[in-house]
Amino acid sequence: MGCGCNFGKLKWYEEKNEFIDGDIDKLKEKIQNNNKLLKLIIKIQSVYRGYKIRSLIKNLEITQNNYEMNITSPSQLVESKNFRQHNTNEITQNELKELFEKYTPLEDNIKVEINGPIQFENNNAIYYGEWDYSNNMRHGRGIQLWNEGSKYYGYWVKDKASIKGKLVHSDGDIYEGEWLDDKPNGKGVYFHIDGTVYEGEWKDDKQHGFGKETWPDGAWYEGQYFEGKKHGKGKFHWADDSLYEGNFVDNNINGEGVYYFSDKRKYVGTWANNKLEGKGIFTWPDGRKYEGEYKNDKKEGYGIFSWNDGKIYKGYWKNGRQHGEGEFYNPTEDRWRKGIWENGKRKRWIED
Repeated sequence: MGCGCNFGKLKWYEEKNEFIDGDIDKLKEKIQNNNKLLKLIIKIQSVYRGYKIRSLIKNLEITQNNYEMNITSPSQLVESKNFRQHNTNEITQNELKELFEKYTPLEDNIKVEINGPIQFENNNAIYYGEWDYSNNMRHGRGIQLWNEGSKYYGYWVKDKASIKGKLVHSDGDIYEGEWLDDKPNGKGVYFHIDGTVYEGEWKDDKQHGFGKETWPDGAWYEGQYFEGKKHGKGKFHWADDSLYEGNFVDNNINGEGVYYFSDKRKYVGTWANNKLEGKGIFTWPDGRKYEGEYKNDKKEGYGIFSWNDGKIYKGYWKNGRQHGEGEFYNPTEDRWRKGIWENGKRKRWIED
């Protein structure tokens, strides 16, 4: 008995129930012998069941069954400890139409039905799409909207974004391509809201492998990436038409490479952190040439500089200038002379 019942009244309830049961038996017998009354009762029951089903799906926008989808059955519209039914107009019928026309059904022999919109209780994300009820998880084609405004369209495998899909970030950036375990993996394109575009390979949500990145000002990079950074062989073309082709490390020019300046100068040699470092050859369009050592973007160490009028200096350099002992060739005299230089100026000749 429920709360407030008096066990002293039990006998009275039993007698009353016996009386009611007897009347119910007589009523059943009369109904069964009256076909018109029986049909009326069946009709009332049918209307009542329809009313209950419509109550369950009231205010729930259900996709028309035009895309080989199974509509969620009323028995599945129950709240879960993980998610609850949710009314939303943020996932539209047009978006669902685009999803089911763009992505074909998975052929993995897993039975799926449409579920949603549902809202997950752990992060308030809203999902609408195919669902594996045997494992109670997202599987197949679906759309998910996060609380901060990001939205994913594409495939899900065992509750994770996988295979292919498109993620529209809340700030307007878009990634479209291959996925694995909720992260971009494989080939894909990332569109930044500022107009920058990366197209290439990804690993665990980072640019990894070969790719090409372009910027709105006309600059572009094409080459290897490692964990989100330019790393390995590549080409970088600047907006002023300068071009570097060579090695990169952690987004910086490092190692051997060739730099073509927009004014036709050219450097072939080694680099460190975007600066000339080590040995290299620098040439000018007017015929000048330096071949030697560099440090921190400047000539330093031993090097040979030749002018377009035939003059040549062989010797030591510091901070970009001749400094120390060197030899100088004058074509008008057709002779070499040794001397001492300081900060780019000859201090004296060393007599032979």
